[in-house]
Amino acid sequence: MNFLVKEAILPQEKKRIIAFLKTFDFDYEKNNDLSLYIEQDEKIIATVSVADYIIKNFAIAKEYQGMNLGNFLLSYCFQKLAAKNIVYYQVYTKPEHKKIFLDLNFSEIITVNHTCLLETKNFSIRQVLPKIKENYHITTKDNGVIVVNANPFTNGHLYLIEQAAKKHEKLLVFVLEEDRSTFRFSERFLLVQQGTAHLTNVVVIPSTKYIISSLTFPTYFLKEDVDKVTEQASVDAQIFVTYFMPIFSISKRYVGSETDPVTAKYNLALKQVLGNRLVEIKRKESAKQPISASLVRKYYEKKEFEKIAPLVPETTLAYLKERDHE
Repeated sequence: MNFLVKEAILPQEKKRIIAFLKTFDFDYEKNNDLSLYIEQDEKIIATVSVADYIIKNFAIAKEYQGMNLGNFLLSYCFQKLAAKNIVYYQVYTKPEHKKIFLDLNFSEIITVNHTCLLETKNFSIRQVLPKIKENYHITTKDNGVIVVNANPFTNGHLYLIEQAAKKHEKLLVFVLEEDRSTFRFSERFLLVQQGTAHLTNVVVIPSTKYIISSLTFPTYFLKEDVDKVTEQASVDAQIFVTYFMPIFSISKRYVGSETDPVTAKYNLALKQVLGNRLVEIKRKESAKQPISASLVRKYYEKKEFEKIAPLVPETTLAYLKERDHE
């Protein structure tokens, strides 16, 4: 049987893929860079999508499974990516498709319930994290950790870091690398470095693609309180426990108390996985109101720097004023 791979370009093609994916409980995301499909008798029988380097929405109609259709479709997909000089891929798929990717020389990152994450072996989590540990000279054995987006860095972040830093030889602060926030990663990373420069046992580190990323927790950046949040949060938490904690000798992870529903669900998933290794610290307040980056952004949009001043370190305030004049 001969099959022809087609690229979905027209809106009606994407609508057909969306309908096909719904039968597999898959959501088609708007940020896909490439969507491919195969049809038979004017019916879609297989599809796969790509966003940047992440392969997802891979599905094959039940009656066509076991016919090497998956390998055929994926090989075509890899050729398209290679033409763009993309040779490293991560995969977000269902556990039932795991073997197809393992046979194509992928390495499994983690499988939790209905979600399986894999990646190509040429640049795997088992290689990346030890290298970061070496590059940042992490040799201590009692390390705490905080993961922040810091969009931007506030006195709330600083308070959490200062409290946690008192309890460990080193406190590792991972700053989310995903550029899906108001402030770019390079800006956020710099602000955390500047704001914690006085804390000699704090090490600021890029989060990598394995903490709260488009692969591990895509819903986080949509800020939607949807059913997918709990499972994605559990996946992210399991990766943290399986890889980050042993490799970086982490004994405790710290979070601030949350009102945002997505982050609150994430913290709950962390608690279920980490147990007493997760410590929640009450969020710092200003004028009887919890300090939040969203409030700072709101004031920043209106250029109300006098209202921002009590909410952020001097380094952040200076940067925001300078940024406003660019």
